[in-house]
Amino acid sequence: MKTKSRALLALVGLAVTLALIYAASASVVRSAGSTAAVRDDKFARAERLVFYRLTAGEEMRVKVPSDAEELRVVTHLMLPDGTTYGPERQYQYGLKLLLRDPAQVLLEKPLFTRTRQSKAQPQEDGTWLQESAFVTDPNVQVTDEREFLVRLPPPPRTKNAVMYLKPAGTHGTLLVRVYVRTQRRLPLLSSQRVADQRAEERVERTTFLPFEKLSAETRHKLAEEKWERLSAEGEAGADYFIEPVYRTPFRLPLVEVAESAQERLGAGGAVALNVNGPTQAVLWLWSTTPDTEGGTPTPAGPVTVRALGPTGAERTWEVPALGSGAPVSHVLDVPEGLHTLSIHNAGTEDLRYTVEGPAGAWLAPSELRATIQPDARIAWLPDTRRTEAFVTGPGCATLELEVDAAMDPAGRLLRLDARRLGVTGAADEKPSDVLLTVLDARGKVMGQTRMDVVPQPASFESADVPRLPGQRLPCSEGLAATADAGTGEVTDRPTPVSVPTSARVFLPAGARKVRLHASKPTAVFLSTFLPAQGGLAGLAPYLEEGLQGVRWRNAPLEKRSWHPMRPANVTELTRRGARLELLSQVRLEPEGLETVSPPPSGNTVVLKPLGSPDTQEVLEPIQGAGDAARALSTLLTPGRAVRTRFDARSPSRPELRLSLEGAEGLGSEVEVILNGEPVHRWTLRSTRTRELLPPLPPGEHEVMLRTTAEGLTATLNRPPVEGSGLGARTVYRMDGEGLRVPVRKPGVGAVTVNIIVYTQQPESSAQQQLSVVLDNGQPLRRSGVLLPRVTRATRVLPLPRSTKAPATPAGRPQARWYARTVSVTLGEDLAPGLHQVRVVPQGLGDSPLWARFFMFGHAESNSVTQEWNRNGWELEDAL
Repeated sequence: MKTKSRALLALVGLAVTLALIYAASASVVRSAGSTAAVRDDKFARAERLVFYRLTAGEEMRVKVPSDAEELRVVTHLMLPDGTTYGPERQYQYGLKLLLRDPAQVLLEKPLFTRTRQSKAQPQEDGTWLQESAFVTDPNVQVTDEREFLVRLPPPPRTKNAVMYLKPAGTHGTLLVRVYVRTQRRLPLLSSQRVADQRAEERVERTTFLPFEKLSAETRHKLAEEKWERLSAEGEAGADYFIEPVYRTPFRLPLVEVAESAQERLGAGGAVALNVNGPTQAVLWLWSTTPDTEGGTPTPAGPVTVRALGPTGAERTWEVPALGSGAPVSHVLDVPEGLHTLSIHNAGTEDLRYTVEGPAGAWLAPSELRATIQPDARIAWLPDTRRTEAFVTGPGCATLELEVDAAMDPAGRLLRLDARRLGVTGAADEKPSDVLLTVLDARGKVMGQTRMDVVPQPASFESADVPRLPGQRLPCSEGLAATADAGTGEVTDRPTPVSVPTSARVFLPAGARKVRLHASKPTAVFLSTFLPAQGGLAGLAPYLEEGLQGVRWRNAPLEKRSWHPMRPANVTELTRRGARLELLSQVRLEPEGLETVSPPPSGNTVVLKPLGSPDTQEVLEPIQGAGDAARALSTLLTPGRAVRTRFDARSPSRPELRLSLEGAEGLGSEVEVILNGEPVHRWTLRSTRTRELLPPLPPGEHEVMLRTTAEGLTATLNRPPVEGSGLGARTVYRMDGEGLRVPVRKPGVGAVTVNIIVYTQQPESSAQQQLSVVLDNGQPLRRSGVLLPRVTRATRVLPLPRSTKAPATPAGRPQARWYARTVSVTLGEDLAPGLHQVRVVPQGLGDSPLWARFFMFGHAESNSVTQEWNRNGWELEDAL
């Protein structure tokens, strides 16, 4: 009995013991899983180092050993209060070093670097589980570590040399720790691999560059391990202040930072993605705008998605406004063929986006395309092209361009593409006034002209501009000549720019220098003209085959006609921060957006070719009687009555021109019926004949032909009462040598020459073209005038298909000639006076063609012509 009681007591004791152990374990687990435990563990696993804290204007002193060869300065940036974390945010800061002994300054050097923050997996209360560097106060933000290697002047040096360190900027607080290497100790071969591995890990922690990109000397220095820490001189709390910093090996991958910046869709901005359909894409959108105090999500503006196809067809999706929260997906069905998907953020808040689709459907250069299976889904990105440009404005030097004295007239053609920086789209935003000044060899001003750069934001373009202190733009007012790099944020977020305002100018013969200056920060791209042999040629995959009504914008070219130019003072401009890169997205756009000409005005002037080419009269259908044709006629077919107008003021008698298809109808009688009564009868004796009718009373009459001859048609030289009449035109024979047409340009305004070519087929092919040469390729230009476009002296134009009703050669009513129109504009860049246009057909066969020419003149401008006529002060100009 006692044995059973003892066993039962032992069993109860075991159960109680197990319960206590379980409770204790659960308590330990709960305690270990709490936020406080996680935070304590985070501090326990981190390395604690003491740094010297330097605010703007403060400095610290460090005594440098006389045999020291190099210093290693380890730094962190303590960000200003209120700074929020973002993986794409970057910060630039500087450190000024001054090494001196009692007698002289041995070294003075400013150091600058760029840094960021690495954080991951935040807790609900804001505690980050992984963080590169942090302090005990969770509200204080510290950046990742950055190191400077400083080579000291060679010994001998005095023992009293002191290094002074102070921040180079005015924002934030700098945390500094200094090490010195006193002698070199090469690692043993057995430990070389370990030393290199340690050096590579240090590079990953302290710089953006990969280890392989560093020089051999730098890699060797980083592999050496004998470094000693230097202490600050003075009294703690008076001459220097300390700050403990906790550091871990955690770093965000650079590719993650880059993608985080690329997925931003700025307010009012847009992205363009080029794809090959048919395919299906998924658009993810979300807002990072914080919620309001009441907990209501702040709504973002609507988003519009457009798909522009190879024929100009467009499809649109409207995406409603978003609030902050989880990403929202939208399925986009892209039709067959090449398309550009454009995503426009019409709101006032930034958004985040991702477009996912098959890798094989993404149209991009090979360097951007993924090396995975075509069916794998990836994130599509815009193809952004970078172009060097230079900023001019009130706070920067004037852009200067040297002009070669031996430049031919074509080489003196200069193109300017100007864009306002930092445009907001506000209604009260003013344009930038760009002043162009031309000087001769003696520096004397030959002339000036101005151009307004409108502040209309460009959705698909931006500028890569490092942010200066105070978020100022380069060349803004009040910017010092040597700007302080500061310690503020310098994330490479694109700066908005305006749509380009383009102008061309022919420089006078005596021009030797061009100066450009703007009233507001303006990015200027300069280029000169050199025609490409064989015409422009694009690079894959951006080719023009199969495109109708659309064209590529910003696509790379294998051959180009405009070539970039750099200012003569490029070194000074770069030093002042006036050099930048324009970011332009490759996309499809409708043709004609920038080449819309004003409608023709003024009187129609018929142009006659030089020489004595053969002529022919054709009859064309014309709507209404107000046309400027020499006469109007009516087409008659047997058995069909037509109402025709007979005017007593017409000096000629009514005349019929008849045409018979075959000889079978010869000998047949033809009778003219007027208002139901016969008025004239005769017998056909020729397949081509004319017949005068007796004088007919004025007014409107119903006319009809009556005959048994088949295939007979006729034209009456009187207009119809309603419907289409036939206008008589004189056309000129054009053989393989072409025709030369004189064109008088009455003033500075543009005129348009219309070339009407008549062929026997309405269709066209790629081989059917017209070669147009103006003034033997060397027209007289106006110099010193900013022009929207330049007239090409030589060009080859495609001959389009006919869109009009066919014309009939006089006396051959059965024949059909189809009019095909080509327009050639003589622009404002051409000097007023007489010009000569030569037109030569290509690819139209050996049979002769017929053509006619007429001109529309544009209304003259009342503005004073700004033209510089003097040739400068060169000695050779006076000879």
